[in-house]
Amino acid sequence: MSVLRRLRRHRELIGLWLLAVLFATACVFLGRWQLHRFQDKHAKAELVARNHAAPVVPLAQLLATPTSPLRPGDRYRAITVQGTYDAAGTRLVRNRPHRGDAADASFGYEIVVPLVLPDGSALLVDRGWVPNGTSGNAPGGRPDAVPAPPTGTVTVVARLRASEPARGRDLPAGQLASLSVPQIARSTGHRVYQAYGALVTESPTTPDAPAPVDPVRPDGGQGINASYAVQWAVFALLGLGFPIWVIRRRREAAADDADQGTTTPPDELGSPAVAVTSRRGPAATTSGSRPTPRTRRHHVWDDEDE
Repeated sequence: MSVLRRLRRHRELIGLWLLAVLFATACVFLGRWQLHRFQDKHAKAELVARNHAAPVVPLAQLLATPTSPLRPGDRYRAITVQGTYDAAGTRLVRNRPHRGDAADASFGYEIVVPLVLPDGSALLVDRGWVPNGTSGNAPGGRPDAVPAPPTGTVTVVARLRASEPARGRDLPAGQLASLSVPQIARSTGHRVYQAYGALVTESPTTPDAPAPVDPVRPDGGQGINASYAVQWAVFALLGLGFPIWVIRRRREAAADDADQGTTTPPDELGSPAVAVTSRRGPAATTSGSRPTPRTRRHHVWDDEDE
């Protein structure tokens, strides 16, 4: 039998194997994606926990100069620094969520003020959150009140965070759609550090200080992602095992048909049919009588094998 005829005869099985391999490959990619999500969430949770437990250090220990990049492993570290707030450089970041102890987030503004250091450089400090108020959520609106920062020399403890991507939106002067450090630096004219600080404490304090910004919460659902990764691996194995199951079912059906046995039809001369002997023994027939043939079970693959 030629190779082409063999392929035609078994084209259904070949197609089944190709489908199984494609299905298993898709499951592997989906499983890897879920595994990477689990690893990313787990790494971030460990980073947040480790850096929140780390001691407070001077700003220069983590960022030697304003041009020094914030290392990923130093995010959320607490630093201390002294300087003077530039109240005229205050910027409002719109549409910022604030949960507090509530189940659903409220939206408002975060107040970002440059803290000018003795050498003339500045660290942007996110002093906290204020609600929208009566018109703050309207286009061109602003909160009812913006608390002023302390005057004079201030000692600040803040957690370093990376700059957010800039969002080019047409907003009123002094307002931004994201906390983009370069964007604020251009608008204020200060030589700022390449990260900003989320305020923890400041001394001296003010009686009308804004609410603290929400702490960083690692993404939940790590266990769910790990479970999904395992499930996709199981699905891949089941997909590869499906053609094997089909082959076994065919062999069992073929063996069952052979055990049942069949009879040949009468010849053209009208002579009696000859019983076909099966493995269970000769068929019981009488001379001159025509045995009733058994109905052979039909399978979906018979048409292609014939």
